[in-house]
Formats: sequence, C-alpha cells, structure tokens
Amino acid sequence: MTIRSSLLGASALLAATILPAHAAPDSPGSNVSSSESGDRARLAALLAMPYASGLAGAARAPRLAWVERRGGVRNILVSDDGAAPRRVTAYTKDDGTDLWGLALSPDGGMLAFVEGGDPEYPDDTPPNAGNAPAGSRQMVRVVLPDGRIVTAGEGHAPAFSPDGRKLAFVRGGALLVGRAGGPARVVMTMAGTISALHWSPDGTRLAIEIDRGSHALIALWRDGPGDAAPTFLPAAMAHDQFPAFSPDGRSIAFVRARTPLLAAERGKGRFWSLQAYDIETGTERTLWTAPEGAGSRFWAPEGIGLAWTRDGRLLFPWEGSGWLRLCALPVASTPAARPTPACLTPDGAEIASYRLSADGTHLLYTANAGDPDHWRAWSLPLDGGPARALTDEDEQVMDLAPAGPAIAVMATGIAQPAHPEVLQATGRRVPAVPTPPAGFAFQTPAIVHIHSADGYDIHGQLFLPPAGTPGPHPALIFVHGGPKRQMLPAFNAMGYYSNAYIMNQAMAARGYVVLSVNYRSGTGYGLAFRDAPAIGRAGASEYGDVRAAGLYLRARPDVSAGRIGIWGGSWGGYLTALALARDSGLFAAGADFHGVHDLTDPDHPGLSPDEKRQTRELEWRSSPVADIAHWRAPVLLVHGDDDRTVAFEQSTLLARMLAARDVPFEDHALPGERHAFLRTQDWLRAYLWTMRFLDTRMPDGHTP
Repeated sequence: MTIRSSLLGASALLAATILPAHAAPDSPGSNVSSSESGDRARLAALLAMPYASGLAGAARAPRLAWVERRGGVRNILVSDDGAAPRRVTAYTKDDGTDLWGLALSPDGGMLAFVEGGDPEYPDDTPPNAGNAPAGSRQMVRVVLPDGRIVTAGEGHAPAFSPDGRKLAFVRGGALLVGRAGGPARVVMTMAGTISALHWSPDGTRLAIEIDRGSHALIALWRDGPGDAAPTFLPAAMAHDQFPAFSPDGRSIAFVRARTPLLAAERGKGRFWSLQAYDIETGTERTLWTAPEGAGSRFWAPEGIGLAWTRDGRLLFPWEGSGWLRLCALPVASTPAARPTPACLTPDGAEIASYRLSADGTHLLYTANAGDPDHWRAWSLPLDGGPARALTDEDEQVMDLAPAGPAIAVMATGIAQPAHPEVLQATGRRVPAVPTPPAGFAFQTPAIVHIHSADGYDIHGQLFLPPAGTPGPHPALIFVHGGPKRQMLPAFNAMGYYSNAYIMNQAMAARGYVVLSVNYRSGTGYGLAFRDAPAIGRAGASEYGDVRAAGLYLRARPDVSAGRIGIWGGSWGGYLTALALARDSGLFAAGADFHGVHDLTDPDHPGLSPDEKRQTRELEWRSSPVADIAHWRAPVLLVHGDDDRTVAFEQSTLLARMLAARDVPFEDHALPGERHAFLRTQDWLRAYLWTMRFLDTRMPDGHTP
C-alpha cells in the first residue's frame, strides 16, 4: 500500500506518548533482566541465521551468485557447479547498505550488482538507515574475473549484453552503456523513469520500459556509432510493459494494460492485450485480447513476464480460469490469423516463476499444485507429456535461475531460511545449508482452516508452545502485509516475512499459541480470493477473517480467552489497528508496524461528485481511525521515519488520536529506516519491544 501524501504538518512529529518511556532493550545503561537478556540472545541468534536473496545465474556456465545476509551483514557469494561458495565482497557492518540487482555475464566471468539504494524505490534518494554522516549512494559495481571490484557508475538494473562485452544500466530516465568492466556513459535521457532493460538476441538493441506515471512506453535503442535517438514503439493511453524479443530478434511482443476505474464492475471490460511490433517495418498488431470475465485485468507477481519458445509460441501469465497459470499463444505469421491460447500449467494452482530450460525443450516453473500452502519446482516437456516435480515435499521453492545447463532454485524449510540449490541431471547440490542456532528447536506449524462468518475458507499456520508448557496460554495472531502475500508453514523467501516467521517461532517457544492468518486479498488461493468483494478501502471485508481467527483462538481450551494479542506490519499493521479499534474486547493488545490508519484518498478521477463522496465515505469507514472512539486496547507503534511505502505521518496521526482519547500506547520511531527495515539490529530492537509490550500488556488474569 503506497501512501505518499503528507496528512499532517511538522507538528505531528511531536505526538505525545501515554506510556512511561522505557530504555530500548539494547541501549546503553538500560536495566535488562536475565529473562530479557535470554530473549535478546535467542532472538539475535535466530535473526543472525544466514538468509539468501537475489539469486542470479550465468546463461552459459554453471555459475551461481546470490546475496547472503548473515548477522545483518550482507555479502555476495558465488558457487560453481553447486560447489561450496566463495565470498566475492568483504562488507563487515550491519549499516543498512543493501546489495541487490545481481547480474552475471553469460559466461559467468563478471558479476554486476548494485550497492546501496532501495530496491523498492531505486530512483528515490538512497536510504541512510545507519545515519552515516556523508549519507549514501546507489552505485553499480562489477566484480572482474580476477576478483577486483570496479565502479561502472551511479544507477541500478545492470544488464550484460548477450556476448558479455557491454553492460547497460539506468539512472532515473537516463540509459547508461559501457564496456563491461569499465565506466559507462549516458547514451540517452528521457522523461519518466526507466524501469527495465531487455537486450535483443544479437546484442544490437535494447528494449527499454519507461514509466511516466499515467502511462508507460517502450523504446528501442540501437547500439552503434554516435548517439542516435531512440525509436518508440507505437504508444497508447495505457501501460506498455514486459517487452520480449522473438528468437530471431525481428519482432517484440509486449503487454498493453489499462487500469480500471475504481468503480468498474468486476469481470466487465477488456483491459489488456498481447501486442507484437515488427522492427523492420515499424508496424504493430494485436495478437490477442483478454476476454471479459476472469483474467480480464492483467496481474502477475514481480518477475513474471513474457517469453518465446523456439517453435514460435509466446508464453504469458493469465487468470482466465480463476488461477494464475502460464499459457502459450501461437504467434501466426499472418495478421489475419486469430490463434487462441492454451494454458500449460495446471488449473487450481498458481505459478510464482518460470524459465525455459537451456536447450529450450522444457518449461521449468514453480507452483503450488496439489497443495495451495506448498510450492515446488516442476519441469514440463514443451512437446507434450506430464509435468515432473523437481523438488521435495518438505521444502518450499518459489524462485528459479539458470545455472548453465542446470537450473537453480531458492529453497526454504521449516528450520532453513532461503538458500540456493542447484538441480542437475546427476542430482541436487546445495552450496550452503543454513543451520539453526544451538539450543533452539523449530517446530512444524500445523495448517488450520478457519471459516469466516460469510463462508470463506481461511488457511493459517498454527505454532504451539513446547510440550509440557503449563497453560492456558496467551495467544497471538500474525497478519501479513501486502496484502498480496502468503505466509507458509516454513521460512518465507522474502526477507521481511522470513523475519516474521522467526518471530512467530520465538513467541511460540516462549509459551504463546501463535496463529498466522492468510486472510482474503492474499495470493496463492486464486483470483476470487485475491480479488474478493469489498476488500481494503472498499469495505475491509478481510477483517472478518482476522476476527474469525480471534474467535477460533478464544474457543481453544489451551488459550486464555482474555489474553489474545495481534501483530503485523504494513497492511498487517492496518489490520492490527482495525482489530484493536473494532474489537478491543477480543484483542487485548497489539503491535502495529508501519500500518495504514487513514485510507481516504482525496483524488478519485473518473468518478462523479456523488460517487466520489460515497467512495470517500466507504474509505473512511474502512479505516482504523474511523473507530477510534471504540479503541481501548493498548498498542505498540513502530515506524521508520524514512518510509517511502507507508507515510510516517500515518503513525503520527494515530498517535495523536490515541493521545487525545487517553488510549494507552507505546511508540518508537526508527530514524532513517525504510519500510522494510534495512538493518537487522532494528528488526531485533522492534521485536524485543514487541515481546516486552505484549508480556506486560497481557498479564495473567487479564479479562476482556
């Protein structure tokens, strides 16, 4: 949920705190009990477990690279043929400097990456979570074959040409290109921001995605002598995106999508199409338009775009059956032909990523086929035949990357954070296996089903205290953010939710019954679930699932009915605040991380004055602040004051309103932190605040 508008003036930063101030658990001079010290040591060890992200592979060599965060310190590791990894960077501080955007040259000889900046907002002012005196910058670095690291320039999104001789990257609306391993220069500048680059098969052209806010364009830049002006593909009043060159490089396919009005009826209208552009003739044609009904609005998770098979079929994601599947469209040579797509991945399941095998004969993809709470990698022959599972049932796999002739996946388990595995013809190789800290036993969460008042089947993961822990127990609900996310009965591939999984395990180990709820509007359970009626600002229907989860916990004999808390971040913070505002009798306390508290949007283009009035009223009634008069339960507020996703003012507003009504709260601002905290030490502080707050605000004997 992106809310950038400032709701309050600078005086909002002076919001009062009702609860007495306490020293942070890790601050000098704080009085920390032996119990708190043990909590800190245990949680610090869990958060220090190595976590991998940014998986990248070489197209023509069995080389793999990824970012490892260990104890808050990020470094880049490289593995050849699945062997034990070696570190190619030497960072030593948990200062919030991110490493991301990894790209290996096709032969694996060079590695480009981005140092600094924020992957969610790469063209904003770089974050400075460590509050360094000189600030920070966002730089493209290149690791040379001899191990030296050189600077290509300021920017992000590095992409090697197919022959590996050139490196392109972007900075705002500028395209920079240079010899791989050397400095780059600006070869083109235009209005808007460049969001992605795609090289042609022969390396002579770049297809460039350009975001201009109300619409998006695709431009072609040709590599040659001089700085020739780019060629724009025929533009429309829409978002043109995901360009993909045909295998012969003569044409480009892309998606043309339009954003429906807020008041548009679900299932009505035709909002996206597949287009083709002939580079030689400069002509464009529509290949296929999504029909009305399910899938008439384009949606795909990050990283899923278009690809061509060797026999001329175009692969694309589509929810035409109500589930996100990968489909294939034969691209006819004559414009008059109107082929129909055929979906390749199974119905009743969703895909998270896909690749073509190195020889182009198989589709490799990840999906939750057979079990919506379990993701595996699959291989499907493109010439027909059944799909074959590539990964085991006891692990979660959502990301794929090439590794020469093999394929690499990012896997997680019940006790293993994200780590790469290389799937070879001769078997599986795991370069590095993370192990839990000594003395902590991860438990296997149970999948539970909760039925909401209006009949939705809600999946959740239940974490129980260790056997023999005397009860009844305090209980805690966790609500994820997004809301287009899904929590799993294992570590999550996203760093934010990998940490949340650790926190849920730690709270269960301390004696809490913890329930992580996959409420409607999340992913993994089909279009009807993700796009359910009256969700979010249109009525907050997903809160009914959260309330049903609270009632489920209250009915359990092992739960102390008056000691049920709730916590979450972002949209989970919104739902936490909504729970405390609407049901302080059910939820005894909560921890709200960077939540959204006022959903009203002052601008609704395309709506009549009456529709705007009705929409604004509905947004207000869907907001936690609308029920502030009923709020009684204490709440912990935590927010980074450089958050670019949810405005910091959303929390200062709530603090002012709680203060005016004498509702008990504790608040902590993290100076310089972004939405997803960049420093592990800040996650540790926030989680320790949460533990202490819930323990003290849900003591034995509390009654609703």
